[in-house]
Amino acid sequence: MALLSLLALAAVRGGSGGPPLYDGICTSAPYPMFGANPGPTSVSQTYTVSELAMSQVLSTGESVPLAQMIFAEGSFTPAIGASTVTVSITPVKPPAVKPADGTVDGNVYAFSAGSGGQEMSLAPGHPATIVLSAPSSGAAQPGIERFDGSRWIPAPKTFQSGCGTTFQVASPTLGLFALVGKGATVSPGGGGQGEGAVTLIVTAAGFVVLALFLGAVRVARRRL
Repeated sequence: MALLSLLALAAVRGGSGGPPLYDGICTSAPYPMFGANPGPTSVSQTYTVSELAMSQVLSTGESVPLAQMIFAEGSFTPAIGASTVTVSITPVKPPAVKPADGTVDGNVYAFSAGSGGQEMSLAPGHPATIVLSAPSSGAAQPGIERFDGSRWIPAPKTFQSGCGTTFQVASPTLGLFALVGKGATVSPGGGGQGEGAVTLIVTAAGFVVLALFLGAVRVARRRL
């Protein structure tokens, strides 16, 4: 029965998409919210021209990073007269405007880049991978959305990656990003309501099969 339950859970979890990004041990460490003490960490890294010619991963400092950005060769070019680009990830106060399709789940992060005193954008055709982690008891059906200054815009597709509460999107632009929960809450273990229902059904079915088997054994013994 336990095996059947595990198989059912695997079927529900299947197809989440997206390669794992963080390969460390998944822990249930407290999620530091913006404004708390201690709060979430920020990160800023300056890259030279030679470093910008390679793929880079920028991560905040938690044991399981709460925010990450991956960008490839050609994503940034230093401004005229400059030789470096500084890329930053910073937790910020959530905008007063709420998402129209859900609730912000976790922190809002500003992803930015600058060079020679100028704000930098991603080069056309070179999207960055934005990665965000949600609280361990986060919302079901989470999606990463970007705030454009007036409204929240959902990403076309959010993929689950790494630990069960880590999600990623490919974005052609930088800016403010957050996970938006669009469904019921899930348990800290990551199992949703659908998974619980499947487990109960499979377990009940296992009991029925076992009862039928024991009944057949008893009938056979009586005939003997």
